[in-house]
Amino acid sequence: MEVKPGRPRGRPSTGAREALVAAAHELFLERDYEQVSTEEILSRSGVSRGAMYHHFPTKLDLFRAVYEESEQRVLGLVAVELAGATDPFDALILGSKAYLHQAETNPELRRIGLGQSRAVLGWSRWREVATNLGLGVVREMVKAAIQAGQISPRDPEPTAQILLGALIEAAMLIAVAENPTHARQESEPVVVELIKGLRSD
Repeated sequence: MEVKPGRPRGRPSTGAREALVAAAHELFLERDYEQVSTEEILSRSGVSRGAMYHHFPTKLDLFRAVYEESEQRVLGLVAVELAGATDPFDALILGSKAYLHQAETNPELRRIGLGQSRAVLGWSRWREVATNLGLGVVREMVKAAIQAGQISPRDPEPTAQILLGALIEAAMLIAVAENPTHARQESEPVVVELIKGLRSD
């Protein structure tokens, strides 16, 4: 295990937050939240305990930061797949497929985003992060499809919540499956059909 050189004690040094998040990210990829100690995070990051508490009062706060950055990276990878979309409704389908592909192939999403986040953060904190990240993205995609006349006029909020719920549950099935590729092949058509059911005539 690599141990980073210690930082001077006292005022939290520049880069301490980034070092803590990076070290915790590595450790949470290796082991579950309960199996990672604060001492290990400090040792790997090279950050003093005082600096850690300055940025993250608890280990749970640090996990949330790791989860948020992890989700942002996953959303960035999904966004790349939207470049080929021909219209907002097509983007909704492509984005959903891309997310399920990430659940199949991306260790970060499988271990942190799907495997630990809800259990560690609890429903309310997890929901808050999901609202700011994934739910917000799905909501905007639904709104764009409504404005384009591809989905009949409706409140985009419950529609986005239901679609995201279906996506997350499908992704969970994929993440825990013995054969993730097979699970994705079985789950993806179901999600796509659900989305196509929203299409206005």
